[in-house]
Amino acid sequence: MDGAFENFKEQVRSAADIVEVISSYVPLKKRGQNFWGCCPFHGEKTPSFAVNPGKNMFYCFGCHEGGDIFKFIMKIEGCGFMDAMKLLAGRYGIPVPEKQRTAAEIEQEKQRERIYQTNGTAAKFFQACLLKTAYGQSALAYLAGRGITKEIIDSFSIGYAVNSFGALVTSLGKRGYGAQELEAAGLAAKGKSGFYDKFRNRVMIPIKDPKGRIVGFGGRVLDNSTPKYLNTSETAWFNKRRLLFGMDIAYKAIRSSRQAIIVEGYMDAISLHAAGIGNVVASMGTAFAQEQAALLKRMADETVFCYDSDSAGRRASVRAVSIAREAGLKVRIAGVPEGKDPDEFVRHHGKEAFMQVIAAAQEGVDFQIEETILQGDVTNLAGKVDVVSNILPFLLECKSEIEAAEHIRRLAQRLTIDEGLIAEEYRKAAKKGGAKNEPVNVRLPQRKQANAGQQAEELLLAVLLEQPLLAYECLETVGRTGFSTPQLAQIFDKLCELQAKDAFTVDKLNDALEDAAQSALAGIRTRQIPSGDANKLLADYLRQLQRSYWEREYEKHRLLADEYERSSDERFMDELVETQRIKDEIKKLYGNYK
Repeated sequence: MDGAFENFKEQVRSAADIVEVISSYVPLKKRGQNFWGCCPFHGEKTPSFAVNPGKNMFYCFGCHEGGDIFKFIMKIEGCGFMDAMKLLAGRYGIPVPEKQRTAAEIEQEKQRERIYQTNGTAAKFFQACLLKTAYGQSALAYLAGRGITKEIIDSFSIGYAVNSFGALVTSLGKRGYGAQELEAAGLAAKGKSGFYDKFRNRVMIPIKDPKGRIVGFGGRVLDNSTPKYLNTSETAWFNKRRLLFGMDIAYKAIRSSRQAIIVEGYMDAISLHAAGIGNVVASMGTAFAQEQAALLKRMADETVFCYDSDSAGRRASVRAVSIAREAGLKVRIAGVPEGKDPDEFVRHHGKEAFMQVIAAAQEGVDFQIEETILQGDVTNLAGKVDVVSNILPFLLECKSEIEAAEHIRRLAQRLTIDEGLIAEEYRKAAKKGGAKNEPVNVRLPQRKQANAGQQAEELLLAVLLEQPLLAYECLETVGRTGFSTPQLAQIFDKLCELQAKDAFTVDKLNDALEDAAQSALAGIRTRQIPSGDANKLLADYLRQLQRSYWEREYEKHRLLADEYERSSDERFMDELVETQRIKDEIKKLYGNYK
């Protein structure tokens, strides 16, 4: 990052009053050093959301979300870091430094803005045709038949393209938009006799980016002719992978509920909004993308996919689960009964019935497993082996060994296969494929002293935040023991990196961390460090880290020994010897163990 950017960021950070900003979104009351309110990121009645102006941070003791003022704006507004900075800069009258742009970049930006203007004017023309002309009566009747009210038409800026080859080109031409501009926007095409309207005799549905700018259109026929939908071709400003239809309307409901319902098409989303279900967006087809998952992660914790119940929709749901889970979202799959799509179901059965479908949605990995079983042949051993092989990639995506173990247990029951055999195949696949967690034993439970161990880790890091020079004294022990979570490990690593450059500040550390680690850092900063000599405290916490490490190792090898013994594996004795060695080590260092 260049100096101008860093200066701008620090200027905004210094000017922004975190209490003033957050209180414009959340009612806060002062109690002690903190200001308290109900968390805007999860539903609660008793305030557990704290804002500390001295440390310039917020932290929720309920959902453990936390960070600085930039993180809050990103979460509450569903925007990226740069947009959060610009929003705060505008609030405090701080000019945004302009990046030096090339002539080509300036021209491209002008073209993009002109496209937005063209699309906006076209949308007004289409809506006028729908609401104010006789031509639009058939389209209005069609929409009314699908439960689409005038209010929903206004919310989504729905319009109608008349059955004419030149109505839009002529009308926008009179308003100063050339035919070539309409062609660039995807609204017109060039034929032998000149330019003509691309959309004719269709209900026109504007597609907007999260800022509400119209980037394209979807046109739906009023009858059974084909193609049913005609969409704007993809361009630099209209990329389906980076858009979710309805996000400009749904983001507040998604942010409030922390849940997004994802459907396939425009009309599914519009019908659900018309029924009073506000946290719905459409992926505009069945190809859910990583960019869309990242967009949702900014404002939601859970996604519920409600694609069509046909084979294509189910296959797409299987793929979507993996993509959403990779982004850190919880995932469930809702199956619409009777093979109906969401639009048809909600129109026939109403909001409450549809919300019951959402409430009964299946956990994502369970859906992947069940769908894979249904597509296979589990009437014989060879078929079961193939099914397990196809399910293993989904198990390897699990975030913890405990989660994978539970799925393996249920899969073994479903296929009437020995659980240990599936677990062994899972370990082989993890080792071969280099799974992120590289699990050794899928039956590993949470250790009894996990809370005490993590508390020591967090207090250790709290001491280092106050005295970062002491980090050097921890390197050897931490290098051997590690931390219990990747977030705490990242905090330690980044702290050491900054300290090595003699550049450590808490703000710089926070800026260097990923989202989850920022929340963990905020939680650490809420801890009260016991009074006493910092070096002695450090030694005590390092000692606890070592003990927790040895106890983890003991549990891992003990459970492996148990599993090998059950399966008559000769490695049983090796693991038994290792558990005794670790037990002796713990006893030597800390006294009697178990």
